[in-house]
Amino acid sequence: MSSITRIKIPIPFPIASVNIYFIEDSIPTLIDAGLNSEEGLSVVKKALWEKGIRLSDIRRVLLTHGHLDHVGLAGKIQESGGAEVFIHSWDRGKCIHNGRIYSEEKKPFFFRFFREGGASNEMAEGIFSEMNARFGSYYPADFTVQDLEANETIFFDDFGLEVIHCPGHTRGSVCFLDRENKRFFSGDHLLENITSNPVVELETRGNGTGFKSLLCYLTSLCFTENLDIKEVLPGHGPSFYQHRKRINQIKKHHRERGEEIRCVLKDFPDGINLFAITMILFPGIKGGDIFLGMSEIVGHLEILEENGFVTSRMVGDQRIYQSGN
Repeated sequence: MSSITRIKIPIPFPIASVNIYFIEDSIPTLIDAGLNSEEGLSVVKKALWEKGIRLSDIRRVLLTHGHLDHVGLAGKIQESGGAEVFIHSWDRGKCIHNGRIYSEEKKPFFFRFFREGGASNEMAEGIFSEMNARFGSYYPADFTVQDLEANETIFFDDFGLEVIHCPGHTRGSVCFLDRENKRFFSGDHLLENITSNPVVELETRGNGTGFKSLLCYLTSLCFTENLDIKEVLPGHGPSFYQHRKRINQIKKHHRERGEEIRCVLKDFPDGINLFAITMILFPGIKGGDIFLGMSEIVGHLEILEENGFVTSRMVGDQRIYQSGN
């Protein structure tokens, strides 16, 4: 019978650790691949050794999404034994092993986002450089990926995992549902004690259009709420139960944030930019956290505008937001 082992990998970020899951099976499988660090690799090797498995025995890696703390060791795992690595096609572009090339490709979109948000080029340059320095050493070794398709089933010896596409945290975020045993591998889509940040996908924004991360995230949560789930096995933290209770907490948090933004806008009848709203709601944030804050706020503004509570217009290079009523 297939057994599931949580492997907790330390990471040098405030969240402290990330989970990967080893499924002991005739096709030994990992769900997610942790962060690319020597410490992380040692933790994985030790956990597998205790199960009588070598890294080279892993035949399959299923990735929930393309962030560095979830894909990091995929290259070394694949190099060790030729494991097949799978990810949703919309996150394939995040599986980049050359951080310099990746950052150069994203830089124009990053600067446009900050410019439209009302932040200075100097601030954008500083944050961009800080984020590159912070994450640059964690890009994975080169690896090849195959596409996961929504609703397909990944078969194991005595159960199957259905691929549930849950866009929001990233465009290509997926979860894996064991319908028979009601287990749900949620990646970063659903966490017990952290409200997942639906990160803005800069390259899709174009002229104010594209992937609306928070709107998609909340839609995905509503879909998840209707699933028959007993146990959630998340990308961070221990497993938990009562997924509907947690989803209601997250939705309540986002409703309250939306109301906070509406209150700010009423204090600025002539309009205000994204950066200023972010600094009012998150006073004291610095560096890369400014990007995450702006990412969250712009998601709420998009929802509020879609519902008629907010209007926006371009003034020069900046987008200015006003209360819609």
